[in-house]
Amino acid sequence: MDNKILTAEQEQKLRRPIDERVGAIQKEIDGLREDGTNKVLTIQNEIDSIKRDRIYTKAEKEAKIAKYQTELEQAKSVEAKHKAEIDKLISEAEGFLNANYDKAYFQPVKESCEREKAEAKEKYSKEVARLEKEHKETLAKISDHNEIKDEKYVHKNRLFAAKMELEKDLQQVKDRKHAAFAHKYHLLDMLRMSKFSFMEARAQKWENYKYTFNRRSFLLQNGLYIVIVLIFVALCAIKPPLNNTP
Repeated sequence: MDNKILTAEQEQKLRRPIDERVGAIQKEIDGLREDGTNKVLTIQNEIDSIKRDRIYTKAEKEAKIAKYQTELEQAKSVEAKHKAEIDKLISEAEGFLNANYDKAYFQPVKESCEREKAEAKEKYSKEVARLEKEHKETLAKISDHNEIKDEKYVHKNRLFAAKMELEKDLQQVKDRKHAAFAHKYHLLDMLRMSKFSFMEARAQKWENYKYTFNRRSFLLQNGLYIVIVLIFVALCAIKPPLNNTP
């Protein structure tokens, strides 16, 4: 696979051993959580729902909540009983992900995406060169002003279509790379029930920012501020020499 662009099937093949190993551990964890953590969350949601519900009297609410509280204590007891075992399984899965995810899956996908991006740009350059050649050949054969004007208009549209095709190809590459990055956090999300460390949360925010970043939108939204900062910096650099001051 070296120096080749990975197909979707090849990407899945690289990821399959990771999904199978972590999936097996996740299945064990889900079984341990069924009568513990999952039940705790379900009962807490029921209690919150009763508290908000206005169709019950105060006495009816207290009776229903009291019943749920008994079940909640039992569920919390089961949760506490399995906590150490679940933590051990989560640690095992995290260790496997840290040791294998980037090396065995994400890095090969990332490198493949870089090659695919380069190929898309090369394809675009060749298409532009072909269109320019055809345009010049067509212009050489016609002399009518209106025909020349029409040909230029058609050529401009063809260049635009080629540019849009490039943007589509680059977005597909971007999507594949982002999906490969996000899958690890999806697995961690399932293991930890949406609890991430500070660095993991920051890594996801930075990746999402890069994924959604649009240069044109950024300049439109922040162009004025950028100009003000540049003017301020320029004045700071120019004014002291003009006034003969440090």
